[in-house]
Amino acid sequence: MMPSKIENDQFFEEDTPETCCDSPKVSEEDGFYVCLNCGLVISRIFDDSPRRAFTQEEIQKRKSNERVYSPIGPRTIIKGSRDARGSLLSPKYKSQFNRLAKIHRSLTTSFERNLWIALPNLQRLQKRLSVPDTVAEDALRIYTQTVKKKLTMGRSIDTLLSASIFCALRVHGIPRTIEEITKVAQIPKKKVVKSYRLILMEVLPKLNLKVQYFSSDRYVDKFNDELKLSMNCRNIAVKLIQKAKENGFNSAGKDPKGIAAAALYIGSKICNENRTQKEISQLAKVTEVTLRMRVKDLQKFADVV
Repeated sequence: MMPSKIENDQFFEEDTPETCCDSPKVSEEDGFYVCLNCGLVISRIFDDSPRRAFTQEEIQKRKSNERVYSPIGPRTIIKGSRDARGSLLSPKYKSQFNRLAKIHRSLTTSFERNLWIALPNLQRLQKRLSVPDTVAEDALRIYTQTVKKKLTMGRSIDTLLSASIFCALRVHGIPRTIEEITKVAQIPKKKVVKSYRLILMEVLPKLNLKVQYFSSDRYVDKFNDELKLSMNCRNIAVKLIQKAKENGFNSAGKDPKGIAAAALYIGSKICNENRTQKEISQLAKVTEVTLRMRVKDLQKFADVV
């Protein structure tokens, strides 16, 4: 007959002597005080320290570091007519597993089904866009909140995912254009922009996230690297933009990508690292007409001949 817990506690607390051998060497091992010389278990170790409450900052930190949704979940998926080892399924087992899959689908919520579809698509977009893991996790947080607020009605999963990634990139201050995302996702830009504005108003305030609006200087560095221009050309482009603003150039309502592209075009001409208008406009995702108009503006306000 096994001794009860109370009897064990009484044995450790009352029946055991305080000293066990001539030269006791007591150590803490696995929750007990144990003599290392003779091996006698002296008593249990009881933690009587008061419980410490987590501060609000620690709670928020734990919430922010916690994964929003695990990419692996309990679900029944049958692909083809083979099992995990590659062996053919008999008609009996195939029918049985198809029935289990049907029952499991009926037990899951629409929220879970939505995320099961969205997670692989998010991982695909992250890989093709070379998005950092921290940005992808924030994009998942944004998308999850979008689904919880039931903003998916009339909008496709890929459209909301693309808008969530663009929001996360803006939150982290990474200058990526929306055209890059729409090209990879193969979604019209107009739909992504509408979803981005919806997330900006409805979701980000609830998550206490704020997007960063990029000036034309930020895009100069990005375009300069992709055009493989020299650092001297980059410095000239930044100085042109700064000088034009000092002389009264109003950039309100103008696409900062177009201003950066025009400054780099002028800088490439000055440094004899000529790049065509078509090449620069395609990279900046602006029309050649817009590029020429911004070039004229910079030449006028920055006193460039």
